[in-house]
Amino acid sequence: MEFESGPFDEKEKAALAYARQLTLDAHAVDEAMFARLRSHYDEGEIVEISAMAGLFNYFNRVNDALQMEPTKPGEGL
Repeated sequence: MEFESGPFDEKEKAALAYARQLTLDAHAVDEAMFARLRSHYDEGEIVEISAMAGLFNYFNRVNDALQMEPTKPGEGL
């Protein structure tokens, strides 16, 4: 989904853009991106966004490596 043109407000778009860049190439996160984040979030919130994006990246990489299939709604109950 191209979130920049989606139904998100500027605060949400800043977090999503950061999470996307963190996922694709963390070394390319620059001062402009941090400035965009800081216009909506404090330092603690940015750390939380970073940790959450990193955690989901971890889950996805481990699941991909183990070739795990997602469960369907209602499965495994």
